[in-house]
Amino acid sequence: MFNTIGIICKPNDFTSQKTAWELGVFIKDKGVTLLEDGDDIEKDADLIVVVGGDGTILNTARTYVDSNIPILGVNLGRLGFLADVPVESMIPIVSGILKGEYIKEKRSLLSCQIERNGKLISQHLALNEVVVHRNETPRMIEFELFVDDDFVNNQRADGIIVTTPTGSTAYALSSGGPIMHPSTNAICLVSISPHTMSHRPFILHGESEVLITLLDCEDRATISFDAQSAVSVSVGDALRVKQHDNFVHLIHPKGYDYFEIIRSKLHWGQKV
Repeated sequence: MFNTIGIICKPNDFTSQKTAWELGVFIKDKGVTLLEDGDDIEKDADLIVVVGGDGTILNTARTYVDSNIPILGVNLGRLGFLADVPVESMIPIVSGILKGEYIKEKRSLLSCQIERNGKLISQHLALNEVVVHRNETPRMIEFELFVDDDFVNNQRADGIIVTTPTGSTAYALSSGGPIMHPSTNAICLVSISPHTMSHRPFILHGESEVLITLLDCEDRATISFDAQSAVSVSVGDALRVKQHDNFVHLIHPKGYDYFEIIRSKLHWGQKV
């Protein structure tokens, strides 16, 4: 089923590297070609195994989304939303996957571009969310919001989150946003501590285009992508967001249950 596998570790992490080595030995014993170089993975791999956690998967997904290579996540710590293979079950689960025993699903990403004076400044991808937020100052920022060229409103807030269904259980959730099933074709807007309490999370169709223009801020503001990279912006700069053309394909063990992960991570049903 999978003949060439690339393994990606959590950077500068001994446990991740040791676990990846153990997995690599098993994979090669099964007669499967093992790749560890990024260029070779992009060109030749038909499966990527990420040994680390959700953060490592976020980076891997953005890097390889356009190569259309499915990704399996091995979690070294607690169960992750994305990295859902426990390290203690890694070998039997990977063995089953090599026999074709798995579930495959696709996740959408956000294609983001920052514009200044009508010109493109930079482009970015986000699997979870893109966030426009104030810097370390108590003063709110003000921004203008358009969806598909239609004016929505002006807002004063600490910021705004544009999230995918995957990211709905991340920063957006802690800001009062809804949980969206990963299969939902949607983008959600979640204001961060808005000045006007009538601003509520807004779910848009996945094919919508969102334009956020910064109208006022103290000095500068920041736009961050999956909380892993960031760009400093100033008044007049704009963020344009839409769904990326390609999807990330995640591999899950047979019997994968999204709601079981939600129950575990959010502690539903536990006594308080």
